Amino acid sequence: MKPASISIFIAVLIALLSLSCRQQPRAPQPDPANVIIVMVDTLRADHMSTYGYERKTTPFISKFASQAIVFEHARSQASCTFPSVNSLLTSRNPAIFTRQKKGQFGIPNDYPSIAEILKRHGYHTIAVSASPIVRATPSKFNPVGGFDRGFDVFVEDPLWRPGGQVSRAVISQLDAVEEPFFLYAHYMDPHGPYRPPERYEKRFAGEYDGYQFIQRGSPVPIAKMLYDNGPHYEIADRDIQHLVDLYDDEIRYFDGVFQRLIKHLEQRDLLDRTLIVFTADHGEEFLEHGHIRHCRGVWDTVTRVPLILRFPGVEGGHRIDGAVQNLDIVPTLLDYLSIETEDLELEGTSLLPLLEGREPTGRYAFSDQREYRSADDGHFHLILDAEDSTKTLFNLRSDPLEQHDLYSVDHPEVNRLSDALNQWLQDTDQWDRFDEALAAGKAKEEELRALGYLR
Repeated sequence: MKPASISIFIAVLIALLSLSCRQQPRAPQPDPANVIIVMVDTLRADHMSTYGYERKTTPFISKFASQAIVFEHARSQASCTFPSVNSLLTSRNPAIFTRQKKGQFGIPNDYPSIAEILKRHGYHTIAVSASPIVRATPSKFNPVGGFDRGFDVFVEDPLWRPGGQVSRAVISQLDAVEEPFFLYAHYMDPHGPYRPPERYEKRFAGEYDGYQFIQRGSPVPIAKMLYDNGPHYEIADRDIQHLVDLYDDEIRYFDGVFQRLIKHLEQRDLLDRTLIVFTADHGEEFLEHGHIRHCRGVWDTVTRVPLILRFPGVEGGHRIDGAVQNLDIVPTLLDYLSIETEDLELEGTSLLPLLEGREPTGRYAFSDQREYRSADDGHFHLILDAEDSTKTLFNLRSDPLEQHDLYSVDHPEVNRLSDALNQWLQDTDQWDRFDEALAAGKAKEEELRALGYLR
């Protein structure tokens, strides 16, 4: 063989070996894969040991993640259950949901959800939800319901119940369903009040002799003080720390709940035939930016969420850096299942190219809540306050709690992120109608406040 031929042969061999070492999310399956989305309400990624938190809050989830793909910088599209879940289930940005008529919090008929899409492709579709917002029928906080479109079964009996009771309902459905199936499971741990079941042995919260409402794990009186002219309380660091301790205990409790769910899938021989998505709708504030609970902004504390994907037949244990968003979940599922998306007008993009090493860096994630809009690339986070016409810039790697504003017109990242944010505002029909979008968002917020959900 001539030297030139040898060189060509070696180059081709190296290329083939390189391809064989990459992840192959489209590994052929004998039958369509089942799909489960585990939605954990109010779960901050940075309070999970899976994402580097110093407390061992998620030991089993970390084990699960070692067999899955972990996205380091995933962002929800809003810091409120409505419209974050709407966006996730439809791959549409939040603005269209906040423009709905008064009393409407469900998914509008114009936008197909993942349940409807998979049902059309032969899937049995199930939802089990403990959320007072994500409902099929009316509740105190959702006067209409409207999240059941596309679901064959929508179980909402475990309203506000602990994760163990929600999982019992999930397992009951799994034991009866035919494959292929799509299951959406919405858990309310660790949503406030931060109160793990009595039988759970707390690992982080110790004795506390302060306010009774904090002892009960309720941040609501603080919210009333901040937002509704409620009674004044002298809130010290130890008070907030006790709330954080209880919040972390709820996360640890849910870790055990999730472990039992995965064990059941293994026992039923379903785990290796099921694509599992683990994520959250938003996080939680503990006065890091002067706010308590959620629905108030777009900082990492309330919009950085876990995103862990376990694909059947795909080697796990990989962590992917860079910005991704919950908006990308539906396109990723449909891409993996080889379901065409051209006619669906999805606004997210499939993450499979990232797993296969085919997509360059430079992705952005966007969030929308109240007067705030933001863009980040997994390193820098630019936040626009549209009411004050001001911007802030944070380095997420050196300042993950976003305490040090770096914004300056001369900062090298400002123009790039501003361009990305402006383009997103145009793409989502907010650029020319921003006042309308802002007013609609505030109107929805007032509805939630009037219903007692938002303080």
